[in-house]
Amino acid sequence: MRYLKPLQQPSMAFCNSVGRWKRQGFPRPTGIASCDALLPPRAPTVAAARRRGFTTLEVIAAASVITVALASITPLFVRHARLVAESRRERIALEELANQAEQLAVVAGGDLAHHLATLAVSPEVADHLPGARLQASRGVATPLGEPIVLSLTWNSPGRDDHPLALITWLPISPPQTEKTP
Repeated sequence: MRYLKPLQQPSMAFCNSVGRWKRQGFPRPTGIASCDALLPPRAPTVAAARRRGFTTLEVIAAASVITVALASITPLFVRHARLVAESRRERIALEELANQAEQLAVVAGGDLAHHLATLAVSPEVADHLPGARLQASRGVATPLGEPIVLSLTWNSPGRDDHPLALITWLPISPPQTEKTP
């Protein structure tokens, strides 16, 4: 075999023999320019040519993982939406009870019994709470005042058993005496 001068361009035959030497474990001869420029580009191997995309099995596995994740998360979104809607209805109901309690505080006096008998839900609340019913009951008067319990129910699962209630205390008006001059 013929040796080349340092930095001389090797021939194709020499590059092929160097490749054989490498495969057999011999070191590369020193002082020889790179053979990479002379060697033809390597054709992709059969395994590399086949692995350009995803296999059907990988796509099915990824789709099934995504499906299971969505199936487990969907009930949480549905429950959250129901809880938000129920909390919105409760907030509207509490505002209605507070408004009714303020009206009772203004009326507190002789016409209270008539006002309690004609108590009704406002039309705006009736639009948001289907089948809303407002009830009032008087408690036993104490030195602190007279308790009035306002309760509001509407058509919602479990709401008939647990009405939303607000207790307001109306002051007891002292008996009015006529002033004499």
